[in-house]
Amino acid sequence: MGEQKIHQPPMTIEEQVEKLNDISYFRLIKAYSLNLKPRNGNYYTGVTFEHIVELYLLNSNFRQLIFPEIEKVEINVRCRISNFFAENYGVLGYYDSDKFINPEYHKSFLKDIEAEIYRNSKAPFVKNFRENYEGGQLPIYALVEVFSFGTLSKFYKNMKNGDKKIVAKLFCVGYTYLESWPESIAYVRNICAHYGRLYNAKLAKTPILYKEYSKAGIRNMRVSK
Repeated sequence: MGEQKIHQPPMTIEEQVEKLNDISYFRLIKAYSLNLKPRNGNYYTGVTFEHIVELYLLNSNFRQLIFPEIEKVEINVRCRISNFFAENYGVLGYYDSDKFINPEYHKSFLKDIEAEIYRNSKAPFVKNFRENYEGGQLPIYALVEVFSFGTLSKFYKNMKNGDKKIVAKLFCVGYTYLESWPESIAYVRNICAHYGRLYNAKLAKTPILYKEYSKAGIRNMRVSK
């Protein structure tokens, strides 16, 4: 066996602060002082700069744990929605407004995906379909790869209720729950992607919970213990 590594000693607060020398004052103090003082007031008794640094590090580590799990969910949801749609309506069935609840939203959806395709026009798989296939249209299984997760959530919400039920059954949940979960996950994903505060942050998009979760004291407004 080669030479074995030894565990590194924990960093002191001063060493951790040194690691934070590229973080702006606003990001550290303004974003991470929330709930540590009243509005426009002084910090509560006992709150120290070290507490704010620890909160920042907690959030950073928390985001790094959450983001890979969101990726797994996102890939799975994209796959199952696109597979269902392709099998039942064809790979270009998403162009047909009759397959959706709200025709007006469908019009705006088509405009949105054109913008998404344009932004990803240099991606090899996008160029392949646009240059080598009749009409240059992307099949649904390729199109979902250029969707933002928010767009995917809206796509699902505009599907017919019967179709949503079938997709939701693949996840063993009711479709009203599945409607709200990707939307909430997309919101959390954006917080992670923009290095925002996640722990104890109030969520603008909240997932619908089963009653037994609510009765058990689980809340959907914040990501916290």
